[in-house]
Amino acid sequence: MLFSRQIRKGRVGSALAQQSSIFTEGCLNMSSNSLTLGLMTVLVFRGGELAFAQRKVISSSSELKWPPGKVASKTSTTTGLTATLQLPLPQAQQPTVVTLEELIAEALENNPEILAVRWKFDAATKRPSQVSTLPEPKFNFTNFGVGHPASTLNRSEFAYLGVGVSQELPFPGKLSLMKQIARKEANSEKQMVRDTELLVISRLKQGYYDLYFSHKAIEILQKNQDLSEKFAKIAEAKYRVGTGLQQDVLKAQVEVSLLAQRLEVFEQQKGSQEAFLNSLLNRAFTAPMGRPAELRKSELSYDLEQLNRLAQENAPRLRSRQEIVDSNAFALNLARKEYLPDFGISFQYQKTGSLFPDYYMATAEVKVPLYFWRKQRLGVEEAASKLVQSRHEHQATFQELSFGIKDQFLIAKTAERLLALYEQGIIPQAATSLESAIAGYETGKIDFLTLISNLTVLLNFEMDYYKELSHQKKALARLEELVGVKIQ
Repeated sequence: MLFSRQIRKGRVGSALAQQSSIFTEGCLNMSSNSLTLGLMTVLVFRGGELAFAQRKVISSSSELKWPPGKVASKTSTTTGLTATLQLPLPQAQQPTVVTLEELIAEALENNPEILAVRWKFDAATKRPSQVSTLPEPKFNFTNFGVGHPASTLNRSEFAYLGVGVSQELPFPGKLSLMKQIARKEANSEKQMVRDTELLVISRLKQGYYDLYFSHKAIEILQKNQDLSEKFAKIAEAKYRVGTGLQQDVLKAQVEVSLLAQRLEVFEQQKGSQEAFLNSLLNRAFTAPMGRPAELRKSELSYDLEQLNRLAQENAPRLRSRQEIVDSNAFALNLARKEYLPDFGISFQYQKTGSLFPDYYMATAEVKVPLYFWRKQRLGVEEAASKLVQSRHEHQATFQELSFGIKDQFLIAKTAERLLALYEQGIIPQAATSLESAIAGYETGKIDFLTLISNLTVLLNFEMDYYKELSHQKKALARLEELVGVKIQ
């Protein structure tokens, strides 16, 4: 009665520690019926602790909860176990919560891949003006002597000092085509900037969701480990007084060891995922990474046809390929214009001696494509081949996007249905099975191995739930990368 009043007042932590220790130690001298009652009492105490934690979490965070009314609760024991299975153990100091939006903003500012393609696009924007400008003019100076190089001007009317300028003039239309080609290439690089941003954001989201699952898995395993250790103590106490089996003790100990092994695996995965996120953010690999915020199930409101339409209109990878196709079309027109001649003009002023009049000379040149069958003809064929190649690459990119969209669409929808099954069927059924196992163990109809097996099954189903939630979120992140727009 005193412990129950302490729970209602919120003084759970210290009371639980004292009472749990008293009951566990008391198991060493209990009879069979008393040991069973001790097991149930430990579960009730554990449930009371987590029920209190549940009220705190609901008021301070968006912890995922099973739909009300889905899990049947006939006894206070089952209610406590359900709370235990759903909520993490209270911790003295929780890590800082980091939101996905904060990480995305940091990645867009610091990620090396994004910065590299931005500078590449910046360089490409400088090309159109360069290629559309006339070739540099040439200035010349001439010293024309008669008799010997150092002769003076007045020795002959042919001797002079000349200064002049010349300019090459491409055939009309060539420079504008070169400008269009460079502009299309710059537009392609601009689309690749957006594509790289979407790729990095998608990888960041997937790593974030994997890290979220690792945190959830560790919480669940820690809860399971805590209960399994209590079960192991109870089984050992029963074995010592001669009312239990040695295999129960061994099974409980094996279960605790297996949970410790799985915890080590998930701790390693969590560390690797944090290092991966730090690499995307251009941080040191040892930089601390906060705890991911709570996630909620999303619903994909687009059908497959709408997603493909969005990709055709917005996917930067596809639009980049289209810009390359247009650039190669302009390049083919430019190659055909190479059959046409370029021009050159020059002007020179020639200063003679004081006894003779000065000269002026203007010159016009025409560059004749005399070897067109070995140069211009093959240039046109090369440009035509590149145009066909770029069209096939565009089609291949479209097919790749279509496959990726359908693949991730199916993954997201399947995860959606599985999450609904876990919420509405599997989890409540497993909870009911555990409730029945507890009642059967109390009356001696079910052995210890069946009880601990039912507990493990329920906790594994909860882990599977969060795994599917992570899969759904990752599939939606990949879809956003493929279609080029936000869909969640």
